[in-house]
Amino acid sequence: MKLIERAGNIITFIILILFSSVLAGHAMPTQYPVSTTILNSNKAYKGNILYRAVIEGTSKVLLMDMRGNILHTWVLPEYKGVGYPEPLGNGNILALARRNNNTYVLVELDWDGNIVWEYYYPNAISHHDFERLDNGNTLILYREDRNVPGISSKDLLDDFIAEVNAEGDIVWEWHTYEHFDEFGFSDTAKQQIYDAGGDWAHTNSIQSLPPNTLNDPRFSEGNILVSQRETNIIFVIDKETGQIVWKIGPDDNLTIAQHDARMIRKGFEGAGNILVFDNGGDAGYPSQFRFYSKVIEIEPIFKKVVFLYTAKRSNLPLSTFFSYSMGGSQKLPNGNILINEAETGRFFQVTPDGEIVWEYINPFFKQEPEFLTNQVYRIWMINRNWPPAI
Repeated sequence: MKLIERAGNIITFIILILFSSVLAGHAMPTQYPVSTTILNSNKAYKGNILYRAVIEGTSKVLLMDMRGNILHTWVLPEYKGVGYPEPLGNGNILALARRNNNTYVLVELDWDGNIVWEYYYPNAISHHDFERLDNGNTLILYREDRNVPGISSKDLLDDFIAEVNAEGDIVWEWHTYEHFDEFGFSDTAKQQIYDAGGDWAHTNSIQSLPPNTLNDPRFSEGNILVSQRETNIIFVIDKETGQIVWKIGPDDNLTIAQHDARMIRKGFEGAGNILVFDNGGDAGYPSQFRFYSKVIEIEPIFKKVVFLYTAKRSNLPLSTFFSYSMGGSQKLPNGNILINEAETGRFFQVTPDGEIVWEYINPFFKQEPEFLTNQVYRIWMINRNWPPAI
């Protein structure tokens, strides 16, 4: 009976994935059409949104208000494209970009789109995430080809983190393969990784831990919080020793294929907790699956989920909130949570009790070889006073 039930779940899951792939460009909002579909001015936190979109074939970074009005645009015409951006306190943005020779770089752009800083790491690809630190250095996530017979019989796409100073010097590095034994994989998991090789971990977010009141050395300011999609693991690196000192996964199944793990900063409700976009889908060793997404807030000392959002919390069917890949969430100053349902290009803001008080559907579609898509990897909501006076 269990075998039949699992087979039925897998078939349902495959159908959902195929449906998502074919219609990846067609968002599923609670109302139509695209652009702003819900705005409750009394309950929504009012900010501006920074994100990357493809408009008429050109990759652009957009700053827009909550009604969908474009306030500012950044373009890199001398590059093939500009990717995921993050806002900086000085009014500049950091963004991944691809040169015409297909090398990937991290660039800092001022308000007028001038490149004021650029960093390229040879023989590796920057991907998914980065962070400008308070000391002016920058954490950057990379991927490199590795052959590690003790981990896999096949070549690995192995992730590593580099901290780079303003002059372009690497002052700290951390390589995933060197810490394989610290993840606590079962013998079954090790065998599956050994057989699979390739992009075995797929790190997708890094964060230097902010000041907090947890009074636990594992969560000291400056330690690094990391999320890995393929292993279903979220973990903390001790910055001084390089050791993994805290983790969720791989065997508790608290998250599946998650993205954007962030410790909530001081001054916000839930400060010190970890907010994460828990995709669901299919990931892990052995594979786990779920056909809907969650946003969860975790109290890290006891690894307790203290907040859970699914579509059901908004009185909607579970399947109406699902992004198989990508996605993110952000705790807002008024306690609401901003959610990016990435694959459907849907941004929405919910109150702690699950009321949707703002919703926006990205109206900019890109033609992929097999489908039309408006997907957006990650977004930021910024105070409307950003950028500072320039």
